[in-house]
Amino acid sequence: MKRLFLALALIAAFTPVPAFAAGCDGVTVVVDYRGLGGGVQQGCAAGSPSSGIAALTAAGFGYTYAQRQQGFVCRINGRPGTDTDKCVTTSPATAYWSYWHAPAGGAWTYSNQGAATYVPARGTVQGWAFGAGEQPGIAPPAAPAPPPPVQQPPAQQPPAQQPPAQQPPAATTTTAPPTTSAPSSTAPPSSAASSAAAESSTSVAVETVRPVEEKALEQKSGLGWLWTLLGVLAIAALAIAGLLVARRRRLAEEE
Repeated sequence: MKRLFLALALIAAFTPVPAFAAGCDGVTVVVDYRGLGGGVQQGCAAGSPSSGIAALTAAGFGYTYAQRQQGFVCRINGRPGTDTDKCVTTSPATAYWSYWHAPAGGAWTYSNQGAATYVPARGTVQGWAFGAGEQPGIAPPAAPAPPPPVQQPPAQQPPAQQPPAQQPPAATTTTAPPTTSAPSSTAPPSSAASSAAAESSTSVAVETVRPVEEKALEQKSGLGWLWTLLGVLAIAALAIAGLLVARRRRLAEEE
């Protein structure tokens, strides 16, 4: 029974567990302590680290190089302790920190280059696992989901224009039909009235003509004596002619 539980524990220890989204804008670092009795931890090295060691440090993990093998990582965060590995030379092939890298959400690949010289690309994953060269116990985390699109606020509609206020209808006035009055009988004008009207029209005509004659006389005032003389001669001639005619008639009657 004890052997069965031990076998199940070993299977569980080395069975990869599902990965979760790291949400890291840079390089995701996975450190598997299960070979030392621990669990799996993750960190994020923001941006583009210059090397695998730089990414390990930026993700919050400390490391120790072997004294006689600089560039070989023998401890991460002080594990394994000095009682297991003195970190003088490289660690044994059955108990060392193996170094891995992978694309986000992809598959692990054992690194054939040391972490001090390998440059991880931004958006990738690097992993460390303690043991006999087993890959980390979780799959490389997937890339973070892109942020949802920013919804633009709806365009503001222009305020609706109020219809103009209706004017009250103009008051209509009812015009009463004109009353028909009986035709008035007009009496014919009397003779006296007719004569008076004629006299008034004559006087108006005389009054109208008189100023014209006066103006004409005024214009001829410079020759007034000549016209007077001619008038006298004309009257005298008429008188003489009348006398001659009367005399001829008398003589004719006597004969």
